[in-house]
Amino acid sequence: MDAGRRHFARAFRRNGREWLTFLLFAAPNLVLFAVFTYWPILRSFTLSFTKWNLLSPAPKWAGLTNYRALFVDPIFWRVALNTLIYAVTVVTVAQACAFLLALLLNRPLRGRAVFRTVAFLPHVTTTAVAALVWVIVLHPHYGPLSGLYATLGVNGPNWLESTGLALLAVIAVGIWKEIGFASLFFLAGLQGLPADCYEAAALDGARPLSRLWHITIPLMSPVIFFLLVTGFIAATKAFDSVAIMTEGGPVYPASSTYVYHLYKVGFRDFQAGLASALACVFFIITVAITALQFRMASRWVHYGE
Repeated sequence: MDAGRRHFARAFRRNGREWLTFLLFAAPNLVLFAVFTYWPILRSFTLSFTKWNLLSPAPKWAGLTNYRALFVDPIFWRVALNTLIYAVTVVTVAQACAFLLALLLNRPLRGRAVFRTVAFLPHVTTTAVAALVWVIVLHPHYGPLSGLYATLGVNGPNWLESTGLALLAVIAVGIWKEIGFASLFFLAGLQGLPADCYEAAALDGARPLSRLWHITIPLMSPVIFFLLVTGFIAATKAFDSVAIMTEGGPVYPASSTYVYHLYKVGFRDFQAGLASALACVFFIITVAITALQFRMASRWVHYGE
């Protein structure tokens, strides 16, 4: 025991300066995380067991009342289903389109740099601005699509006022935004693939589709996995486009997502306890789905070992 203590003391004295330097550099970030991330999470967890309208002096203890009310509320299940549909559709469709776009942009085309810039522009466009533009585009009387409908001699749908189409309109904006981000990562991954694998496959007589399926996709699986995880997390947090385009309507919650419903409950209905319960459930579900994705990654993600 004494020998172990002496060894630890010598190691601490030898590395103490490095540890002190590390703490000096890390302390500001740790403080910021503690104040603006970890403390709000803990505070939200405690508030989820209370009733508070944001105006009364102090919350009142309510136990599991908020959670019981949550799981028997049909609106909760509807916004959860909307969010699942939104996230799965946006991630799968956007990544498939982005992968095809990256394959095209990776070819030696004239003006390739311009096309790459244009492809990435939707991602750097502010979501609020993009949503406003799409509101104008989808307007049944004044938008560009109205002229197309008139040319075809048909009455175009009112996308944002239709219970069945409002969510599809929000999904379309999400796909449009995500394609630029995913295509940039896919393009970077394609440019880093080893050329010798393709040379060997060509010598063996492999056709382009065979090389794509057996070489390109397996080698790109780490990039695909990264985009799946980050894209799904980002999609489940969709808020801006819903708030600007539909406000969860036209008949609430036809196009509402989980985070927008959380905002409505907390800051419009002034039910901070119930909103905190929504936030806690959202946090647990997000962590669980992310952990499941990492667990399943070992079956199909190849890191070139």
